[in-house]
Parts: sequence; C-alpha cells; structure tokens
Amino acid sequence: MKVVEYDSIKMESPYIFIGLPDVGLVGSIAVSYMIDSIKMAEIGHVESDLLPPLLLVRHGEVKNPIRLYSNGSNMIALISEMPIHPSILQEFVTSIAEWFKRVNPRLVVSITGIPVQNRLNIDKPKVFYIATDEHTSSLMRSTHALVFEEGILFGAYAAILKACISRNIPTLTLFTQSHLNFPDPFASIEALEVLNKALNIGIDLNELREEAEMIRIKTRELMKQTESMLAEPRLKATPTFYG
Repeated sequence: MKVVEYDSIKMESPYIFIGLPDVGLVGSIAVSYMIDSIKMAEIGHVESDLLPPLLLVRHGEVKNPIRLYSNGSNMIALISEMPIHPSILQEFVTSIAEWFKRVNPRLVVSITGIPVQNRLNIDKPKVFYIATDEHTSSLMRSTHALVFEEGILFGAYAAILKACISRNIPTLTLFTQSHLNFPDPFASIEALEVLNKALNIGIDLNELREEAEMIRIKTRELMKQTESMLAEPRLKATPTFYG
C-alpha cells in the first residue's frame, strides 16, 4: 500500500486533516466540506492491491476512493469514500503515517464522532479532544472543546493516533457527540467551529448549515457500508468510547 503523489509536495509544515468513514460520518462530512469550501485541488491517492476494486465517477471523471487534496499553501486533506476494513487497517495506517513523516506536518488533525444515545435531545454537541503536544493543547484551551480524559479507543483513528505518536508527529484528534448510525453534519459543524478557532483556518460554515439535511440524504449509502464495518469489532470488543 502506498501514497501516490501527482506532483511532489512543496509545502512547509502543513496541517493535515483526516476524514474517514466512522461514527456518524463526522470526519467524512467535515473534511469533504473543507475540500469543497476552500476549493482544494486533488494531489494524490492511496493505492494498493489490498483495496477492493472500486472506483468512483464524479462529473464524468474517474476518482480513486482514498484521495489527497491541498490548498497549495498550508493545508492537506485525506479523505476516504469507502470504509477501511480492519483486515487492511494496519497496512493503510503505516503507509499514510510514513508519508506524513516525510511531509513533516505542523499537525495531523483527525475528526470523528463519539456516539451518544440521547443525540436527538442535544442541540449543541460537545467536542472532546486528545492533543499529543503542549502547543496544540494550549491552542485547544482557547476553544469550548473538552479534554478527552478517560476512555478506550479502537479502530482507524486509534491506529492513526498510535502511529503518529510513535513517529513523533504532533496529532490532534477531535471527538464530537453524534449519532452512531446516521450521518450527523451538525456534529461536523461543531468540530469545524473548534478548528476555526484553534487553528484560524477560516472555513465558512453557512453553506454546511443550509445543506445539512441534503448531506444526510446523500451520505446514507456510505453510512450503511460504514455501519456494517463498525459492527464487526463491536461484536468482539468493549464500547468504542466511555467516560
């Protein structure tokens, strides 16, 4: 498994944002919106014989399901439009972590959801975070996000966090209260609001608020695929998060 770049990356210490299909599709929706909002250009993809034979067609153009985008100056986005199966997760994480190390990012930012049973009764979902360095922790203290103090993590985002820590790559992981099995763009909005304040990335969220219901409809099929993937480890393990 390897990262294929269309052109060599020439950025000094960029932010890298990761959005993979997971709880509530919080990260997928947030990073996809980020890409469209600031008109990032596609700069590469992840390639492997281990991946299923899947391609996407968008506006008549063939796309790989796991792609990399950049704004050309200080931001890179990694997005997947297919769930990462546990059987290939380690190979996937190792390949992207090695690529991250070569790019030398200022910070790797992972965005995901934390399922809550009473999500329908929560108007403003809380955002929790894990930061692996003091500078990022100080930035996060200026936001309304809360420290993720105790819990158990497993799956793609846990593997990414572990791989980045072992390579001394500064990492921030955001967990937003969300639905488990339904796309939750409102949770994505809360995560992006935190990043706007902490990192000053200037993402305009008005369009995401206006199109939230349409996004829920468009992402239902991906949510179904992700739900079946998430169900496998849930049958064998403790809850993804507690605390």
